[in-house]
Amino acid sequence: MEDTISAHNDFLLGRDKKKNKELSSFLEQFFSLEVVPGKKVRIPYWRNRLFPRRIQGPFGGKGTPQEIKKATLQKAREAGVNLREMSEEEIRKFMKQKRIGLDCSGFAFQILAFLFPGFWQGLKMAPGRSKNPIRRFNAQALTSEENTSPVKKVKDIKVGDLIPLSFLGKKTDHVLVVVGKTDKEIIYAHSSQKTPITGPHLGKIIVTDSNAGLEKQKWLEKTRKGAPLITLLQGVPRRIAREKI
Repeated sequence: MEDTISAHNDFLLGRDKKKNKELSSFLEQFFSLEVVPGKKVRIPYWRNRLFPRRIQGPFGGKGTPQEIKKATLQKAREAGVNLREMSEEEIRKFMKQKRIGLDCSGFAFQILAFLFPGFWQGLKMAPGRSKNPIRRFNAQALTSEENTSPVKKVKDIKVGDLIPLSFLGKKTDHVLVVVGKTDKEIIYAHSSQKTPITGPHLGKIIVTDSNAGLEKQKWLEKTRKGAPLITLLQGVPRRIAREKI
């Protein structure tokens, strides 16, 4: 589907054109990052690996577009590479090689922070030593029962709600963020490496019964192996406990 919020007419941000434009501009940074003048790339997917051995990249898959651009330029200088002479595809490949990118919870956290500044305050973080909150909220922490409330019917879903998935089939290890909704469709954003489009992008769910749950709707996006994302759904959508903000 087209990676632009402006391609859709109505959203649950009060159908406020100004807010929709702001959200569109925010997401566009991830879908089309101008690394050097005239060269725009979709930020790749990257997630730090801890097992069987630690493999880390700049900002650990949690960087902002500005941080990711800075890391790319720095790695290019270190490697003696002129990004201006490379194609957009070559630049993205270089970023992947240097482990520069964004994972699902890093992207979700930044969307939530844009929609609800300070949303993480008072929420239970994942174990860790980092004082940077984005590094302490993985997909499980973002969608945990302690931090969220369930949204059982599609008609009640709002922008900013989280959709938990599991690629491994045991527990939540991936998260989608609702960024738009009409009576007929739900638009979500996520960063994935197991879908045909990798890195941050949009997906769509067609609403067939607004009184039912997401499992009864028509999901358009599939994994690279052809499985509809609906088959990965882990329970109902979750809403961050905004009363704590």
